[in-house]
Amino acid sequence: MTQKTATAPPPTPLATAAHLVALDVDGTLAHSGRIPDVTVAAVRAALAAGHHLVIATGRSLVGVAPIIKRLGLRRGHVVCSNGAVTVRISGRRLVIEDAVRFDAGPALRRAVDLIPEVLLATEVLGKGYRVNDPFPGGLLNGRQRVVRRARDLWAAPTGRARDLWAAPTTRAVVHAPGVGRLARELRWFDVTVTLGSTTEPGDWLDLTAAGLSKASGLEAVRRRLRVAPEHTVAVGDGHNDLPMFEWAARAVAMGNAPAAVQAAAGEVCGSVTEHGVVEVLRTMAGVR
Repeated sequence: MTQKTATAPPPTPLATAAHLVALDVDGTLAHSGRIPDVTVAAVRAALAAGHHLVIATGRSLVGVAPIIKRLGLRRGHVVCSNGAVTVRISGRRLVIEDAVRFDAGPALRRAVDLIPEVLLATEVLGKGYRVNDPFPGGLLNGRQRVVRRARDLWAAPTGRARDLWAAPTTRAVVHAPGVGRLARELRWFDVTVTLGSTTEPGDWLDLTAAGLSKASGLEAVRRRLRVAPEHTVAVGDGHNDLPMFEWAARAVAMGNAPAAVQAAAGEVCGSVTEHGVVEVLRTMAGVR
């Protein structure tokens, strides 16, 4: 009589497990603010296959709401404001699970000292921004409330306007030609400084609390969902996507991404006008 030796089942292929797929918005899912039907269909197919799709964006909560509606998402998570805010989608409700605020005042004051004509904004969660002067159309999501020029606010020892501007915020924006050269100096104020992708990278800086990024927000979501680190995918096109490229097991840069962003990814797909993200999502289809 022979005795059969029990053998372990073969390992589950990577594609058969539920993945966490992190998707940037502008320049990845959306072109000129619009998400085409083919991309919407690919997102829904990946969800139907059992994957967790997480929107990971520099946009504010106000700016990401129409993206959620367009994709028809009724569950899942969103990491917005470059990792400062994490939201859970529950039907038609957006439930804020985490919002990390910081004092942007010292860094913004220094920016004004160096570039007096700079445009500044601090995010008001779920509403819009406080600004020192209106930003050009389309650059900020939500209402813009002018609270006076920053130089005047900081010169006053007391006053309601100064208190409004100095209130802790989830994200601040510094916008002016050539403002990218201030990034290193502003980091001395214990903030995370990220080159923006809404305009020319050298013209836009996003400020958040120290240590925050899309990657930090995504890691918290990954742990909450209990997805294995090797089952993480990230697709993006901007400098603010670099941390999540380091975080993901599979990092994909869009074909329209700058050369440095493409070089940081493990692979490059088609551009946003070529629906490159659809290529990636289709590799996740037919799963589970």
